[in-house]
Amino acid sequence: MSGTVVATDDQASPGGPAPANASWPRSAARRARRSASRAWPAVGLYLAIRLVSTAVFAILSAGHGYAQRGLFVFVDSGWYRLIAEHGYDTHIAKFGSPFPFFPLYPGLMRLGHDVTGLSADVVGVIITWIAAAACAWALFEIGRLVRDARTGVIFAALWALLPSAVIEGASYADTLAICLSAWALYTLLRRWWVAAGILAFFAGLTRPTANALVATVCLAALIELIKRRGHLRDDASGGAAWRPWFALVIPPLGMIAYLAYVAHRMGSLTGYLKAQKQWGTGFSNVQFVLHRIHEGMLGTAPGYQNYPTLITTAALLIAPVLIVLLILQRVPWPLICYTIIVAAIVYASIHVYTVVPREFLALFPLLLPIASALAKVQRRPAVYLALAALAVGAGWYACYIPINAGGSIP
Repeated sequence: MSGTVVATDDQASPGGPAPANASWPRSAARRARRSASRAWPAVGLYLAIRLVSTAVFAILSAGHGYAQRGLFVFVDSGWYRLIAEHGYDTHIAKFGSPFPFFPLYPGLMRLGHDVTGLSADVVGVIITWIAAAACAWALFEIGRLVRDARTGVIFAALWALLPSAVIEGASYADTLAICLSAWALYTLLRRWWVAAGILAFFAGLTRPTANALVATVCLAALIELIKRRGHLRDDASGGAAWRPWFALVIPPLGMIAYLAYVAHRMGSLTGYLKAQKQWGTGFSNVQFVLHRIHEGMLGTAPGYQNYPTLITTAALLIAPVLIVLLILQRVPWPLICYTIIVAAIVYASIHVYTVVPREFLALFPLLLPIASALAKVQRRPAVYLALAALAVGAGWYACYIPINAGGSIP
């Protein structure tokens, strides 16, 4: 298993010596401009795929189910809007609890509403699309760092084609959380400890699956400190010794603070778990997980029926194979660690079968082996034709979320 990677270009980093004639903000801005100039084809291809899928989705779902509320407004969208407008008031809806929804996304919705005057739903969609483009940028940089630029472009494109990729444009917190996770993993691979710590801190305030990122960043920082034997001294390359400590201490604080707030409001140390139970969610044992996958193989899983059930079940069966490929291909261990923890969270919480594809959006490192293989295909038009066909398919699959999924918007 490969260790943490440092790119061969843009070597100057917050953890390393900066040029004597350039301040850190200037050097960071220069690196950002170079990165953006490299990444625009990946971001452009990602947005093109999402627009095609969204157009197909709009045509097929017009006037049906949740689509009557708005093209990007699904079940959780209503909860984020209510939290943005009223805070964590336990009486904002007739059912459920607002506490399973972490505060960063609705907080940004409220801030955007106050600044622009736009509705919270509109602000939420704008935040999501900006985060989606930024996430495609991050995926390109990860793919380029681990393999090459073409792998990075295809890596970003594949993320736009996952089942439930329609959520990447909806008024949901998922895309923001994944964007923060992707950039945090990239900065971790570059050994930019402060940036990784800050991004992990905010990711921990966005979605529960971001706990995987927090754990990965903290583990990487701990390993770095062990290598240095915990000494408060600069490393050989000139990196300040306090930076790994920052990446070890800061990331969990956001998540811990929110869980403490929920515990206070619920009057119990396990308040967050109790709030999850109000939604019928939580962790399951291995036997229950295997039972649900078996139901999916038979086509009897509650929730999605027919093709969506088969696609969901196929994803659950393929994911472990892709994790093995990540390991065999010697992908940097932080990506593998993050993926395994997210997968454990997803598999341990299979209660509502309809939610599984959405949670797989956070498992983006699984796409690296596929992107690497496609990047080696000599007939490039064939690859892009396949991506176009899959973009249409993603729009078709998205219709099962607003039309057939259960529940209602508060």
